[in-house]
Amino acid sequence: MKKIFKIATVLTLAISVYSCSDNYYDTNTPSNAVSSESVGINNILSSSIQYTMTAQYSAATSLAQVDQHIASAFNDQNIDKHYQSSLDEYWRLVYSKALPNIKVLEEKATATNSSHYLAIAKVLKAINMGFTTDLHGDVPYSEATLAATNFYPKYDAQQLIYTDVIKLLDDAIVLFASPNTSTFNPGADDLIYGGKAASWTKAAYTFKARFQLHLMKVNGANATATAVLASLSKGFTANSDDFQLKYNSVNTNPWYQSQLGLSTGNLTFYISNHFISYMNGGIVFPFASPSLTMDPRMPLLVDLSTYSSAGISAGPDPTVVANYIGSTNGTGTSSKTKIGTQFFYSKIDSPLVYLTYSEAKFMEAEAQFLLSGGTSTSVGTNAAANAAYLAGISANMDKLGVVAANKNAYLADASIAKGVAALELKDIMRQKFIALFLNPEVFTDYRRYDFSTNAFKNLTKPANTDPLNEGKWIRRYVYSSNERGANTENYNLNFKPMISPVWWDK
Repeated sequence: MKKIFKIATVLTLAISVYSCSDNYYDTNTPSNAVSSESVGINNILSSSIQYTMTAQYSAATSLAQVDQHIASAFNDQNIDKHYQSSLDEYWRLVYSKALPNIKVLEEKATATNSSHYLAIAKVLKAINMGFTTDLHGDVPYSEATLAATNFYPKYDAQQLIYTDVIKLLDDAIVLFASPNTSTFNPGADDLIYGGKAASWTKAAYTFKARFQLHLMKVNGANATATAVLASLSKGFTANSDDFQLKYNSVNTNPWYQSQLGLSTGNLTFYISNHFISYMNGGIVFPFASPSLTMDPRMPLLVDLSTYSSAGISAGPDPTVVANYIGSTNGTGTSSKTKIGTQFFYSKIDSPLVYLTYSEAKFMEAEAQFLLSGGTSTSVGTNAAANAAYLAGISANMDKLGVVAANKNAYLADASIAKGVAALELKDIMRQKFIALFLNPEVFTDYRRYDFSTNAFKNLTKPANTDPLNEGKWIRRYVYSSNERGANTENYNLNFKPMISPVWWDK
């Protein structure tokens, strides 16, 4: 509990380090930034973690619409219809907050010979830069966060950034393998793992596997699968390993905060019909047994309650599958479905989840499927892929709190337990899509398989998409609109439309 309460205190201090004025959102910091000497190493780690997680959430509010977990409640020219979007707040949080704080952490860790602090800084840097380049392609990296020495950083090639992301994780793993070389030890200031080097090592390996999987088009299926499996063999082994930030009634979950407007009629998101179609046993993925009417996770993720200024009251019966009617992306059509403030990802004290054991199992299942010669159209796999696929479902259900009897009934249904001879890629990706509810990683999965309906059954572009996209899927976000004014030459030199693939997606 104490480490959670540290967030507010530490952020007040750390914001002054390399912070930017309200109208300055480029990738370097103003010359009047407070010297890093004024902040203790035990104070800067918490803020580095907090900004990393908050940035991911900021991007997720947009990407969850592209992924079709949720749909916009507004019928305007927005990201739900794939209109140009620049993720300004994400860019600001990464370049003006997360990376500058991580840089201070690196400097202090080096100065005090604190090898475990340095290792954590490397993991956080890899996470932020890996995600940022996944979203935008070439981005500022080597010349970012140079403060007054360079206000106009160049954009580094994604290929080079990816090389460094993997190296950062490898370097962190080496540092974690030995005892900390300083009297300064991460502890309560580590809001993720409480200073446990073994837990950070598992996270580094699992993040490495995720980034390696992104390179499937570059390195080929077999080489990618082999590398991913090698990393996963030293990665997460249980839900307790999950990389997530915990909240409480004082420091509240951001998804919860985003849903508080429901009580005053300010609705921003519905649940997407596409997401519901993966769980309702309908024509997209019918169940084999008539006794199984819905995925038991659906009532734990989709809120049907009625919100008003008087409070929360019962809505349509959540045990009746027909009541789960989502909104079609790109239409703004109304729906009873919502994220709400009562369920796993959006309660007041829900964790903000970045990477999970269940995702690791689905990565393993996909890698094994590929190694067995599987493709997006093939049927059948090896026993390891099938076992990892079922373990991923089980882990996600356990995390969400699905009752054991309901979990077992779902896992036993012939449409789920298809067996080694009948398992298909679309089965693995369906379950990963459900387990990654509100997680931006789905957008990368879509691009890796070119939005194929063989991998993602019934996936269709939203209605009323931006005509400038020429009927194509979007494959990246454009750079921050603030960067356009602050770093104009480099912005114009590197700008590409949203339908243009990033390096690893070509």
